[in-house]
Amino acid sequence: MGILAGAVCLTGSLSIPALADGVPNFAPNPSAGWFAYSRTFIPPASGAGPVRPDGAHPHVSNDEFRATGRQPTIAVADPDNPILQPWARDKVRERNQLVFSGKQIFSPHASCWPVGVPAFLLSPMTRPMYIVQGPKEVVMVLTSFNEVRRIYLADEHSANVKPSWYGDSIGHYEGDTLVVDTIGLDDRSFVDGFNTPHTKQLHVVERFHLIDGGEVLEANVHVEDPGAFTMPWDAIQRFRRYEAVARNSVGSLTQLATPEEGPLTEAICAENRDSFMGMEHAPLPEAAVPDF
Repeated sequence: MGILAGAVCLTGSLSIPALADGVPNFAPNPSAGWFAYSRTFIPPASGAGPVRPDGAHPHVSNDEFRATGRQPTIAVADPDNPILQPWARDKVRERNQLVFSGKQIFSPHASCWPVGVPAFLLSPMTRPMYIVQGPKEVVMVLTSFNEVRRIYLADEHSANVKPSWYGDSIGHYEGDTLVVDTIGLDDRSFVDGFNTPHTKQLHVVERFHLIDGGEVLEANVHVEDPGAFTMPWDAIQRFRRYEAVARNSVGSLTQLATPEEGPLTEAICAENRDSFMGMEHAPLPEAAVPDF
């Protein structure tokens, strides 16, 4: 059904009932997780799409470096995407200029800041994302920094939504698709890895469904924010299915059977405030008021 870890508890009982007929099962066994195919959103077949890399400055990823030996580069955005309001375009250009200056650019996520929505979908690259489906909520877990996103299976948003890192997400199933509607997002987050900003008017609708025989999870994203964008736009993200395996006594690979044996491990983010080998980076968040 799904996995449960120390950082995640579903509302009420920890016993998860079977899914209703026709509802997509994003965790057919306890070891099933998802890795993103790309750190950038895929544009739609037509219409307005997300900010994309600048073709004049090709990005060489670490994976490409390992395969070809080419010098890795930091991705640069195309600031001329017509979806951007002038002030938002200026913010994207500011980051580009930092890259061109030769400075090392670390994402806010690398400094332990929550990524927000929809950038959450770009993050499970080095460690998988897990999805727990319960009767009242769906929980998505980024194991890279133990970030937990909760989607409540409800028809209406909370009466008084206050801005938060992951906003107020409500969801429902439409056939084989989980539809998620999110508002109330903190405007300190970005919508992508290019530091494309947004305002508190950001409204995101995501549609999650399985393709390729359940081996690929696709998210179709619709974004509206008249404060930051000149028009609504759409994007796509895809994830490949990952399952933990272990070697048995004769050396053969076998699928792990229980959550305790699976790959969900804790990654402690903020224990070292002087990381990044002394390089300049965003200050790590600190809790000024105790939780207890």
